[in-house]
Amino acid sequence: MRKILAYFFALCCLSIALSIQAQETTDTNPKDSTGASALSPDYMPVSYAHLPTEQYEMLSYRPVDTSMIYTPQSNPLSDPLNIYQSLGIFSQAHKDMIFNYERPTGFSMITMPFPLYFRRQRDLRYYDVSTSYSKLNYTYGIETENSFQALHTQKVRQLRFTVDLNGYSNQGYFIHQNANMFTGNAIIHYATPKNRYGVLVSYIFNHGKYSENGGLTDHNAFVDRTPLSANPIRELGSYAMLFSNASTLINTHNAYLMQYVNLENKKGFYFGTFTHTFQFKRTSSLFFDHDLNNDYYQDVYYINTDTTRDTIQYFTISNALQWSNYRPFDTVSSQNYFIRFAGGIRHEYVGAFMPFYRGNTMTLFARTNIRLFTVWDIFGGISYSFFGYNDNDARAYAKATFAINRKTRHYIGFTADFYRVSPDYFYSYYIGNNSLWYNNWPKQNNLKVSAYWTRKDYKVSFNYYLMHHYIFLNSSYIPEMSPKGVSVIQLQGEAPIRIKNFYLDVKLALQHSTKSAISVPLFAGKLSTGYCFRIFKRRLNIQIGGDLMFNTAYYADGYNPLLHQFYHQEETKIGNYLYFDLHLSFRVKRISFFVRGGNLLAGLMGYGYFTTPNYPMQAQNVRFGINWRFYD
Repeated sequence: MRKILAYFFALCCLSIALSIQAQETTDTNPKDSTGASALSPDYMPVSYAHLPTEQYEMLSYRPVDTSMIYTPQSNPLSDPLNIYQSLGIFSQAHKDMIFNYERPTGFSMITMPFPLYFRRQRDLRYYDVSTSYSKLNYTYGIETENSFQALHTQKVRQLRFTVDLNGYSNQGYFIHQNANMFTGNAIIHYATPKNRYGVLVSYIFNHGKYSENGGLTDHNAFVDRTPLSANPIRELGSYAMLFSNASTLINTHNAYLMQYVNLENKKGFYFGTFTHTFQFKRTSSLFFDHDLNNDYYQDVYYINTDTTRDTIQYFTISNALQWSNYRPFDTVSSQNYFIRFAGGIRHEYVGAFMPFYRGNTMTLFARTNIRLFTVWDIFGGISYSFFGYNDNDARAYAKATFAINRKTRHYIGFTADFYRVSPDYFYSYYIGNNSLWYNNWPKQNNLKVSAYWTRKDYKVSFNYYLMHHYIFLNSSYIPEMSPKGVSVIQLQGEAPIRIKNFYLDVKLALQHSTKSAISVPLFAGKLSTGYCFRIFKRRLNIQIGGDLMFNTAYYADGYNPLLHQFYHQEETKIGNYLYFDLHLSFRVKRISFFVRGGNLLAGLMGYGYFTTPNYPMQAQNVRFGINWRFYD
């Protein structure tokens, strides 16, 4: 280990020295230590928007953050805006501690618990670059952790393309805790010179392979240790885990095609846009185990008593046609008054095995965006489905925003979002080696009402959820419906404070649920702070910072690896523990290095560092990383 650290340190010093020498010979216009500059070849302006999907809205671009602030946060779980419970190491299953409900239109088999790692169509970024932009990121952690990102986006005349690859691997600290994940996506967009016709193609691949240890068999024995009896990190493998042979393999594929025709006459009069979208999605998951642990499986076997091979496989094919009076890649308009409208029809075919399902669904949808009196923006949308499992599903939403100052993005607004939907098919029908159910659930009626204030990236919001016929997995790993409506009240705040070379990112949330079916901490918060300065004639940037995370105690949901789902439990409370990380970053020109110490209070504040019952977080740990950007 000492050789590895010495080698890494020597490599960092050599790279810094070479970069300083290169900067002395090429850079005659040094910039500030924390931000980007449009005049510098090292920090050319690059912006992005979320990729247009089937029900696209006008694009709103944001600049890529080229400051040092987020350099040591290469793991999504360490981002200041992400407050999640996880299984102890990155890339495994996780769940937001701050309750949120949103549901895409159409069929849903199962919601996979990897929202920060598995890519979806709506997660993809569409970059606006003058020529090209690339980024390489690699992180090494002790004990053996590795993560990388390789991103390249380029514009060549009327063609734009992006390739983004991400990989994660972790050996873990406990018995049978390996995790390996790879995600990748590619995007190609071409438009004719006069933008009469355009086509966009994207492909997403998610691959996850996990050794499922099921967590500790004795949660309290780990928490109640004394400092004298506490095992060092290298001896954590002696703790008994639930599984020693189980594994999970998940693969998803998502192919998407959008083609559009902008209708204009010879005089340039615009008659609207016809758009066709096609999407193919396929998901397969396999849970495998042998020498079965009867304490977990409870002697319930429907297929095999020696080996479990539980699979979920399904695919969807969808086509949609629509007309709109704005183009798919239009940016947010600066006009004082306008009316935007779109409407169409969508067909979806679903094929599933284990559980078996074949079905067709037709959905009508419409949406609008109206600007009134230069300051009011009104959004609305509605959809209704026919046939199949989602027959009579409906959604309606409305949003009103008042612009106090558009230049500073200063707004107040109100939203209402109503769903009348069928639950995930997984909750209705499922057959496995140890689980079997056939349920005929009523429609779920879910309402979210919000009021918010924003200025730049500052945000305060009040949210109210009313969930009727809420369905969840109970402590016996069986779907259950709450007998009465469940309400959740939230107050959230986000504040990215920047004062010269000092920064402070804060996210706070207060929550209350009226029923135990939805378990949330009363308070959850995260704080990231740091200070940047320059040395060596202002050529070497240095950042010193730290992160804090805390949540009050609550009955956090447990995790069932066989079903890939979190479940409700009321035996073990999690929380009242302060997580503290420190990091040190260096940057010369386009290259950044960092070292990060994690959970430094482990042992000093006891051993209750869990965010999910039976899955301890890492104790004190160290990570090193490098981030390198390229511009042409």
